[in-house]
Amino acid sequence: MNFAGKNTSLITILSSEHGRLRREQRDIDKRDLKLALKYGRRERAWGQRWLVEYDGITFITDFSMRREVTAYPSPLPNIPVEYDDLCEHEKTKNLLREKIDLSTSHTVLIVDNSGSMLGKKNDVHLYRDSQNAAFSMTALEFVAEQLFNNSAANSDMVSLIKFSERPTVEFSREPIGWPIYNKILAHRNKDSFVSRQSLPAYDAIFGQSNFIPALEEAKKLLETGYHDQCALSLFFFSDGKSTDHQKLNITPEESYERMKDIIQSMSLRFGEALNVTTVGLGNRHDDFTSLQAMATAATVNGAKGTFERCEKTAHSISSAISSLVTSTTETRLTLQSGQRIKFTERDDLTSEKMSFPKFNWQYFRIADHMVFDPKSKKFIPSNSLPLAAVHSDPLEAKKRLYSPPAYLAVNCNYFGRGAERVAFRCRLSDEQNPRGFVFQDMVAKETKHAERISEKINFHEGFAETQDLASYLSSKFNEMLCCLPDFDPLKTPKLSFLSCSVLLLEDPTWPTGFRGVLVEKMLDTERFRWKKYNDNNGMVGGKRDHIGIDVDFELKQLEKEKSKDLDAIAEDEEDSSDDDETISDVESEGGDEEDEEYAPRLDAIDPSDYLQAFSHFTYRYTNKRVLVCDLQGIFNTDAVPPTIELTDPAIHYASTKGRRMVFGRTDKGKPGMNTFFRTHKCSNICKYLQLSAKNKKWNRDWRGESAQRTSNFQN
Repeated sequence: MNFAGKNTSLITILSSEHGRLRREQRDIDKRDLKLALKYGRRERAWGQRWLVEYDGITFITDFSMRREVTAYPSPLPNIPVEYDDLCEHEKTKNLLREKIDLSTSHTVLIVDNSGSMLGKKNDVHLYRDSQNAAFSMTALEFVAEQLFNNSAANSDMVSLIKFSERPTVEFSREPIGWPIYNKILAHRNKDSFVSRQSLPAYDAIFGQSNFIPALEEAKKLLETGYHDQCALSLFFFSDGKSTDHQKLNITPEESYERMKDIIQSMSLRFGEALNVTTVGLGNRHDDFTSLQAMATAATVNGAKGTFERCEKTAHSISSAISSLVTSTTETRLTLQSGQRIKFTERDDLTSEKMSFPKFNWQYFRIADHMVFDPKSKKFIPSNSLPLAAVHSDPLEAKKRLYSPPAYLAVNCNYFGRGAERVAFRCRLSDEQNPRGFVFQDMVAKETKHAERISEKINFHEGFAETQDLASYLSSKFNEMLCCLPDFDPLKTPKLSFLSCSVLLLEDPTWPTGFRGVLVEKMLDTERFRWKKYNDNNGMVGGKRDHIGIDVDFELKQLEKEKSKDLDAIAEDEEDSSDDDETISDVESEGGDEEDEEYAPRLDAIDPSDYLQAFSHFTYRYTNKRVLVCDLQGIFNTDAVPPTIELTDPAIHYASTKGRRMVFGRTDKGKPGMNTFFRTHKCSNICKYLQLSAKNKKWNRDWRGESAQRTSNFQN
């Protein structure tokens, strides 16, 4: 839901407020009172003073209007939100509570509402007190800033806890949006200073700043509706130490331990999905031991913990909230890309960029060569040369058919790394020195995690299967291109996935004395630019938008799920049903419209359009069961025809039996497919191939034709 996109006047108001506060942070002290007196609105204030409002700033002057007493920003106003948008907000909130897997992040904001936050007049520059500063800056930086930048969507949830003696959950698990902006601002204290000035002393005597109950409430909120692709954040804002020890009649140190125990419990439960940010508002002499202990406990126990001490300025509070947003965004992207890990990275990995000399070859005797068999879904021995060598130099491969190289030279320093693997340069060699090198450079890939070293060749089976199926589907896509108008066998680009195989190497430093590396051709990235055309989370051409939920569609799907007994429906029957509407069908029907009078020639189409159309094609060709994405590689224009050479694809596999990650950690199933089609725009290639839900003539027996006759495609 994008409220600003629906209301031009709302955009104007929000832009004005956003820009106004930015100006306040920069140069309020340099504002010219003369301009305010000339153009601003004046009224009598208390005593003999005058109040002048101009450009979002309130000036207080003496009776003569010549001397400025103080200046501060006019309070941020609420934003007018239309009734329809409020209804949409409620629909989204209810949907997220029923379909918890739709949420992409959940941030729990905990704000100290004790007397010390309320009773110090002008404690924070530009604000009447610390509490007003906390809520105003949270609304502006956490909500408005993200909505302006499109870095948050209605799939991101927010909860708010205020605490003093005891915590109060003001709202929970609501989608971020302008209604939340207003709700946060509504919690600013509006009492007069006279009624608030005794609160700090009352707070100190009776223990009105208790952290532990607030943390316990936050834990409950984070545990509610959690799933493993939801980024979690805890933001704890206070201006001093806790008074839990007074309330519980224990020592301060014991209270810190209890706080650490709660954070430890959350960190062990959620791991790297959790970000804990504690913010202490004050100077370097203030005691923030409890806040520091909480952040440290998060880091030590597997989450990300950060403590930030903010000077009493709006700018410092803004920086702390911005850091929280950045951490949450990074975690969300990591989880959505399937890159969450629970392994320990190897300690023997060094980058080429950080090494001198760059190349440090280590020679291993080749014990066996294995190729992937799609029927048995395992590697089997092969007497042939590695497929990477055969494809890079076919003529030399024929000559060496009966005299394969005995060694594989592997550079000790890696040149690339991903979520699960690390890549080294390697060369086949007849001798244990560079004079024996034969064939061209290749790439050797293996696990980057210490716990998976013992898997040897088994570690590579999932990657080989994914690349093999992608290669098969690319061959079918190339065949389809041959039938298109203006096809030129010498000029029309084709797609090609690199062939890979595994070499079993003798290495006494590895378990059982053997080391398995997957080898494939080294792409010529010096002559042709490496490009990531799309990923497994909706990125297209290097641009990733945070896509929100299509609420009406998801509610419709929810009703369908409630009305059916899914366990009684065979997966094949679902595939062949004509009324199986998914978001991708809706998108592709839109792409089938003839809205252009002229379609460009194939040789005038951007190469990236072929890649986006290929992902769409794999979904249609496999009857909506498979979508190949995360397409990356080079466009080799020297080849005839020009060839887009690809490696390391991801596959989303749709299973109505609820099986997940069939093709590894990057397989996001139906949600991944839906995310692809939310950002996919059908090109002329899609239209030429009639990739539309309206076209029912796609091959219904792709499983039988595919080399992938494995249990993956059984119910």
